[in-house]
Amino acid sequence: MDNKSNKNPLHILLVNLIPAAVLTWSLAVLTASYFGMAKSVDSAFISSLVTTVLASYGITKVQKSEEKDDKKKDDF
Repeated sequence: MDNKSNKNPLHILLVNLIPAAVLTWSLAVLTASYFGMAKSVDSAFISSLVTTVLASYGITKVQKSEEKDDKKKDDF
């Protein structure tokens, strides 16, 4: 039998709901700190929470390769 079919539906709900709740809370606190409503907030910690939760969903920042830009500049 498949291992996923044996899991409790409550367990599946919690595994999906907790990261979403942490993401929502951290984005709300970060937004409030940017608007000046929350003054004593460590923005670096909250930003790391956002990054970690987004990475758990598979969302990451893609950086452009500077080598391609350098090759284009050398062609002229």
